[in-house]
Amino acid sequence: MRYHGGMLSARLHLLVPVAAALALCRAAPAELSLNTLTQGPFVVAHAPEDESHARAALAVLTEFAQSVAHRLPVGDAPVRVLVAPTAAEFQKHARSFLPGQVSGLARPSEGLMVVRPPTLRAGGGAGDFGTTLRHELVHILLARNVDDALMPNWLNEGVAMHLSREYQIASPVAVAQMFLEGRIIPYRDLDMAFMTPGEEREFNDAYAQALSMTRHLHRRLGEEGFWALVLALRDMPFPDALHRHAGMTVAEFWDGYHRSLWYVALIGVLASGSFFTPAAFLVIIVWFRKRRRDREVLDQWEREEAAGRRHREPVLSWEEALDDETTYVPGIDDEEDEEW
Repeated sequence: MRYHGGMLSARLHLLVPVAAALALCRAAPAELSLNTLTQGPFVVAHAPEDESHARAALAVLTEFAQSVAHRLPVGDAPVRVLVAPTAAEFQKHARSFLPGQVSGLARPSEGLMVVRPPTLRAGGGAGDFGTTLRHELVHILLARNVDDALMPNWLNEGVAMHLSREYQIASPVAVAQMFLEGRIIPYRDLDMAFMTPGEEREFNDAYAQALSMTRHLHRRLGEEGFWALVLALRDMPFPDALHRHAGMTVAEFWDGYHRSLWYVALIGVLASGSFFTPAAFLVIIVWFRKRRRDREVLDQWEREEAAGRRHREPVLSWEEALDDETTYVPGIDDEEDEEW
């Protein structure tokens, strides 16, 4: 989740060394007492009671940064992390979003992320905590390795979810439901859907669709081709990078994605176990009809090829060819023509 709102407030009293306090002074308001932990480029500010979560955050971020460094190096600038001490404190940074709507946000230009610790998540989501950290770090890494002004919002969010392995099952199910209900967001409107978090359903749909589109693009281009396109966004806008590395226009990409949604819907139905709804039956019927039609085309090709083999002129032996008066024999017939 990239933050699209205003700047952070600027006062903080920290019980940490002066250098760390200066580095994190924009990450929390006055009267908060925070400690910091540092490892490599990562500086994590946290309440004293959240030290174990801060240490876990350092471990997750360090390991993940190393795993993607060949694509998205972190660089030398620090990455600052605020583990929000209270839900109210987190919401001060996420004031553009509904309460509880997001678990983390990043300000890539500042190298800053703010996250809820597991104690402020429903069910204590420790696993989700790591996913959120990886997701927000990707936004910062993209800003440091490409010009994110040239990158569509849907692709930025899609890459963050793809790398953090977020919503791997939930996304196909959600997109399947969107497809069956006619809620697929048109390409021209998709980036704006991320800017209106108050529209809860469309906001969530935008994230599911962004991951689905990103995975579709990744499947079409393969790992190397996909990253060649993403990293080309350092110097050129997405339509130009798409044309150079995928050989297609945005309209062609969208058309291909949209035509693939019947298959996404089928996978979503199977993944959700919703076999007995009318929509599920519709998807399965469409899938079998398309499969039968494709099989009929292949069978027709096989029949035509077999017919061609049956009506093909017989192959003559060398002796039969010499005895056939209509056969042209290079060399011999050429000499006869010269004599004539």
